[in-house]
Amino acid sequence: MNPFYETGAAASRYAGLIDALIDYGVHIELIVTGGFQSPIEKKKIGIVEGKSNINIRYLHSYSNYNIWLRRIYVYFLSYFFQKYKNISLKRVFQSDQDLTWLAYDKSILQSFIINKKYLKSPSFIELNEFNDLHLHGFRFGNKLQQRNAEQENKIFLKAIKEIDFIAVMTKTLKEHYQHLASPRARILHLPMTVNINRFIEQHKCINGLNKPYIAYTGTFNNQKDGVDVLIKAFAKLADQYKEYTLYLAGFYHYDMCVNDRLVQDLGLNDRIVNLGALSKDDVPGFLQNASLLVMARPESRQAMGGFPTKLGEYLATGKPVCVTNVGEICDYLIDNKSAYIAEPGDVDSFAYAMNRALSNPDHASVVGLNGKRIAQTIFDTTVQGKRLFDFFYKNS
Repeated sequence: MNPFYETGAAASRYAGLIDALIDYGVHIELIVTGGFQSPIEKKKIGIVEGKSNINIRYLHSYSNYNIWLRRIYVYFLSYFFQKYKNISLKRVFQSDQDLTWLAYDKSILQSFIINKKYLKSPSFIELNEFNDLHLHGFRFGNKLQQRNAEQENKIFLKAIKEIDFIAVMTKTLKEHYQHLASPRARILHLPMTVNINRFIEQHKCINGLNKPYIAYTGTFNNQKDGVDVLIKAFAKLADQYKEYTLYLAGFYHYDMCVNDRLVQDLGLNDRIVNLGALSKDDVPGFLQNASLLVMARPESRQAMGGFPTKLGEYLATGKPVCVTNVGEICDYLIDNKSAYIAEPGDVDSFAYAMNRALSNPDHASVVGLNGKRIAQTIFDTTVQGKRLFDFFYKNS
């Protein structure tokens, strides 16, 4: 993927760190192993606005944004594309560079294992969740997905023994990967990052949205983000705050159908609106023009090891944020001072946190600005990018 044209958490993390390294004088050659994800990406191939110290090269020229072409590639041509990718990656590993940054991708890590003997530079990988997170819990007994996950994890466990530098998003992950990596590997705790520059100027609200509103962005996954808890919590406050609409913006998940029925059963079709996935350019305006930003993430293994990237975007806006006490969030945020914090999986607790914010807008404004200061001083990509640059420089 080209992270400068993707909207997911991993893409935002990659793009922000790459931006920061470029600003510190590092030359980046970004190798995109897949095709183009959008017509704009294909039109602006190799271009990153305002950046001259980066070269973007695609191993394939096909377009993934066309569903029929995608099916042809997957079902008929995948074998030939994989062969070509392997040959191309071998050439990449044999070329001269000061550092080779590996994506967490099965084919890339497999090629790294095969071609490690040709690699002339140290290797690096950035990890933001447990490697075994997706080994279980596939729906409908999907054995193929299960086998693919097991194979990917097997490849990863072999590759990590050979990787020189590792960055992890949480202290929990650092402890986890210290036991899997080589004793010679250097591991850096690199917290969640957000590009503050995306939120410096005020963006317009998306057309058609009713103000005031409460905003959520993410994936419609109840196990990951607790969207069902959020809907139920809003329902408890709906009569008290009749002027507010809850807008949900996110990527498709099969829980979406469950949540749509929940909204209908609660009689809130006109108060809770599913916007679907937003473009990268629409996200800042959507968040900045909200009165309250919410994320009811439940307790889970994913929450324990990871850290939500969207929380960084929420805080960067300076708007008040309601979030749950999961993982290492409370290592950085204080309830009623820099965020409104609720207990995970508790509808009443989350409704209470939202009510505290909505019932006292003046105090909520102060809480939002305190949260923004934390984003600026800790989570900003320039801050963490400098730490990553120093880490590379110190260990080079």
